[in-house]
Amino acid sequence: MGSDRPQTGKVIDPDNELMKRVARGDDEAFKLLFERNHRLAWSVIYRQLGQVAAAEDLVQEAFLRVYRSAPDYQPTAKFSTWFYTVVTNLCLNYKRDRARDRLRLVGSEAEGEGGNPLEQLAVVEDAEPADDESAQRTAAVREAIMSLPENQRMALVLSRYEEKSYEEVAEILGVTVAAVKSLTSRARNTLKEKLQRFMDRLEE
Repeated sequence: MGSDRPQTGKVIDPDNELMKRVARGDDEAFKLLFERNHRLAWSVIYRQLGQVAAAEDLVQEAFLRVYRSAPDYQPTAKFSTWFYTVVTNLCLNYKRDRARDRLRLVGSEAEGEGGNPLEQLAVVEDAEPADDESAQRTAAVREAIMSLPENQRMALVLSRYEEKSYEEVAEILGVTVAAVKSLTSRARNTLKEKLQRFMDRLEE
Protein backbone atom coordinates (compact mmCIF):
# COMPACT_ATOMS: atom_id res chain seq x y z
CA MET A 1 0.00 0.00 0.00
CA GLY A 2 1.11 3.58 -0.64
CA SER A 3 2.12 5.90 2.15
CA ASP A 4 2.36 9.67 2.59
CA ARG A 5 5.38 9.21 4.85
CA PRO A 6 8.99 8.87 3.67
CA GLN A 7 11.30 6.29 5.19
CA THR A 8 12.43 8.78 7.83
CA GLY A 9 8.92 8.69 9.32
CA LYS A 10 8.29 12.39 8.74
CA VAL A 11 5.08 13.53 7.08
CA ILE A 12 5.68 15.05 3.66
CA ASP A 13 4.68 18.72 3.57
CA PRO A 14 2.81 19.35 0.27
CA ASP A 15 3.90 22.98 0.26
CA ASN A 16 7.56 22.02 0.58
CA GLU A 17 7.09 19.75 -2.42
CA LEU A 18 5.54 22.64 -4.32
CA MET A 19 8.52 24.84 -3.42
CA LYS A 20 10.84 22.25 -4.98
CA ARG A 21 8.82 22.50 -8.18
CA VAL A 22 8.83 26.31 -8.04
CA ALA A 23 12.63 26.19 -7.77
CA ARG A 24 12.64 24.26 -11.05
CA GLY A 25 10.59 27.00 -12.72
CA ASP A 26 7.16 25.39 -12.41
CA ASP A 27 4.72 28.32 -12.52
CA GLU A 28 1.73 26.05 -11.95
CA ALA A 29 3.26 24.95 -8.64
CA PHE A 30 3.67 28.59 -7.63
CA LYS A 31 0.02 29.23 -8.47
CA LEU A 32 -1.01 26.29 -6.27
CA LEU A 33 1.23 27.52 -3.46
CA PHE A 34 -0.43 30.93 -3.67
CA GLU A 35 -3.93 29.44 -3.64
CA ARG A 36 -3.13 27.31 -0.58
CA ASN A 37 -1.60 30.10 1.50
CA HIS A 38 -2.71 33.56 0.42
CA ARG A 39 -5.88 33.73 2.55
CA LEU A 40 -4.05 32.97 5.77
CA ALA A 41 -1.28 35.40 4.83
CA TRP A 42 -3.82 38.16 4.22
CA SER A 43 -5.56 37.38 7.50
CA VAL A 44 -2.35 37.57 9.54
CA ILE A 45 -1.22 40.80 7.89
CA TYR A 46 -4.62 42.47 8.20
CA ARG A 47 -4.90 41.58 11.88
CA GLN A 48 -1.46 43.06 12.42
CA LEU A 49 -1.94 46.27 10.42
CA GLY A 50 -5.70 46.78 10.24
CA GLN A 51 -5.40 48.20 6.71
CA VAL A 52 -6.85 46.47 3.66
CA ALA A 53 -4.63 48.19 1.08
CA ALA A 54 -1.46 47.52 3.08
CA ALA A 55 -2.46 43.89 3.58
CA GLU A 56 -2.99 43.40 -0.15
CA ASP A 57 0.38 44.97 -0.96
CA LEU A 58 2.25 42.91 1.62
CA VAL A 59 0.63 39.65 0.49
CA GLN A 60 2.00 40.33 -2.98
CA GLU A 61 5.40 41.18 -1.53
CA ALA A 62 5.36 38.00 0.58
CA PHE A 63 4.77 35.78 -2.43
CA LEU A 64 7.33 37.67 -4.47
CA ARG A 65 9.83 36.76 -1.76
CA VAL A 66 8.62 33.16 -1.85
CA TYR A 67 9.26 33.01 -5.60
CA ARG A 68 12.70 34.60 -5.33
CA SER A 69 13.69 32.38 -2.41
CA ALA A 70 12.62 29.11 -4.03
CA PRO A 71 16.02 28.21 -5.59
CA ASP A 72 17.76 28.49 -2.19
CA TYR A 73 14.88 27.24 -0.03
CA GLN A 74 15.82 24.51 2.46
CA PRO A 75 12.80 22.64 3.91
CA THR A 76 14.12 22.27 7.46
CA ALA A 77 10.58 22.77 8.83
CA LYS A 78 7.04 23.08 7.52
CA PHE A 79 6.63 25.62 4.73
CA SER A 80 3.98 27.45 6.76
CA THR A 81 6.46 28.05 9.58
CA TRP A 82 9.01 29.59 7.21
CA PHE A 83 6.32 31.51 5.33
CA TYR A 84 4.84 33.05 8.47
CA THR A 85 8.31 34.19 9.42
CA VAL A 86 8.46 35.99 6.08
CA VAL A 87 5.01 37.51 6.65
CA THR A 88 5.84 38.52 10.22
CA ASN A 89 9.05 40.25 9.15
CA LEU A 90 7.18 42.16 6.44
CA CYS A 91 4.67 43.38 9.02
CA LEU A 92 7.41 44.44 11.41
CA ASN A 93 9.34 46.26 8.69
CA TYR A 94 6.18 48.00 7.49
CA LYS A 95 5.33 49.24 10.98
CA ARG A 96 8.89 50.39 11.63
CA ASP A 97 8.93 52.33 8.36
CA ARG A 98 5.54 53.88 9.12
CA ALA A 99 6.67 54.84 12.62
CA ARG A 100 9.82 56.52 11.27
CA ASP A 101 7.82 58.39 8.62
CA ARG A 102 5.25 59.51 11.16
CA LEU A 103 7.91 60.64 13.61
CA ARG A 104 9.61 62.72 10.91
CA LEU A 105 6.26 64.24 9.87
CA VAL A 106 5.13 65.06 13.39
CA GLY A 107 8.57 66.35 14.26
CA SER A 108 8.62 68.73 11.30
CA GLU A 109 5.11 69.98 12.12
CA ALA A 110 5.96 70.49 15.77
CA GLU A 111 9.20 72.38 15.22
CA GLY A 112 7.47 75.66 14.47
CA GLU A 113 4.97 75.19 17.29
CA GLY A 114 7.35 74.21 20.06
CA GLY A 115 5.53 70.91 20.43
CA ASN A 116 6.94 67.58 21.61
CA PRO A 117 6.90 65.01 18.76
CA LEU A 118 6.62 62.09 21.17
CA GLU A 119 3.62 63.65 22.87
CA GLN A 120 2.07 64.33 19.47
CA LEU A 121 2.45 60.66 18.55
CA ALA A 122 0.49 59.63 21.63
CA VAL A 123 -2.61 61.57 20.58
CA VAL A 124 -5.35 59.36 19.16
CA GLU A 125 -8.36 60.94 17.50
CA ASP A 126 -11.70 59.60 18.65
CA ALA A 127 -13.63 57.78 15.94
CA GLU A 128 -17.29 58.46 15.27
CA PRO A 129 -19.36 56.31 17.65
CA ALA A 130 -21.19 53.42 15.99
CA ASP A 131 -24.96 53.22 16.35
CA ASP A 132 -25.11 49.46 16.44
CA GLU A 133 -23.95 47.74 19.64
CA SER A 134 -22.48 44.84 17.68
CA ALA A 135 -20.42 47.21 15.55
CA GLN A 136 -19.18 48.89 18.71
CA ARG A 137 -18.17 45.56 20.20
CA THR A 138 -16.34 44.53 17.03
CA ALA A 139 -14.51 47.85 16.92
CA ALA A 140 -13.62 47.53 20.60
CA VAL A 141 -12.13 44.06 20.11
CA ARG A 142 -10.11 45.20 17.11
CA GLU A 143 -8.88 48.30 18.94
CA ALA A 144 -7.92 46.24 21.97
CA ILE A 145 -5.94 43.77 19.85
CA MET A 146 -4.19 46.56 17.95
CA SER A 147 -3.21 48.23 21.24
CA LEU A 148 -1.34 45.15 22.47
CA PRO A 149 2.46 45.22 22.44
CA GLU A 150 3.76 43.93 19.13
CA ASN A 151 5.13 40.62 20.41
CA GLN A 152 1.96 39.85 22.38
CA ARG A 153 -0.24 40.67 19.39
CA MET A 154 1.76 38.42 17.05
CA ALA A 155 1.73 35.53 19.52
CA LEU A 156 -2.02 35.87 20.04
CA VAL A 157 -2.88 36.20 16.35
CA LEU A 158 -0.80 33.20 15.34
CA SER A 159 -1.91 30.91 18.16
CA ARG A 160 -5.55 31.92 18.55
CA TYR A 161 -6.68 33.07 15.12
CA GLU A 162 -4.31 31.13 12.86
CA GLU A 163 -4.40 28.04 15.13
CA LYS A 164 -0.64 27.60 15.18
CA SER A 165 0.84 25.42 17.91
CA TYR A 166 3.00 27.02 20.59
CA GLU A 167 5.99 25.28 19.03
CA GLU A 168 5.23 26.75 15.59
CA VAL A 169 4.68 30.24 17.02
CA ALA A 170 7.95 29.99 18.94
CA GLU A 171 9.82 29.10 15.76
CA ILE A 172 8.16 31.90 13.79
CA LEU A 173 8.88 34.55 16.43
CA GLY A 174 12.30 33.20 17.35
CA VAL A 175 11.50 32.72 21.05
CA THR A 176 10.99 29.80 23.42
CA VAL A 177 7.71 27.94 23.87
CA ALA A 178 7.59 29.23 27.45
CA ALA A 179 7.89 32.79 26.15
CA VAL A 180 5.01 32.21 23.71
CA LYS A 181 2.80 30.92 26.52
CA SER A 182 3.68 33.95 28.63
CA LEU A 183 3.01 36.37 25.77
CA THR A 184 -0.39 34.87 24.93
CA SER A 185 -1.39 34.74 28.59
CA ARG A 186 -0.54 38.41 29.09
CA ALA A 187 -2.34 39.31 25.86
CA ARG A 188 -5.51 37.51 26.95
CA ASN A 189 -5.44 39.14 30.38
CA THR A 190 -5.01 42.59 28.84
CA LEU A 191 -7.84 42.02 26.38
CA LYS A 192 -10.12 40.72 29.13
CA GLU A 193 -9.47 43.83 31.22
CA LYS A 194 -9.96 46.28 28.35
CA LEU A 195 -13.08 44.61 27.00
CA GLN A 196 -14.61 44.36 30.47
CA ARG A 197 -14.28 48.13 30.80
CA PHE A 198 -16.03 48.45 27.42
CA MET A 199 -18.90 46.20 28.52
CA ASP A 200 -19.22 48.16 31.76
CA ARG A 201 -19.61 51.37 29.76
CA LEU A 202 -22.39 49.81 27.67
CA GLU A 203 -24.28 48.89 30.82
CA GLU A 204 -24.08 52.37 32.34
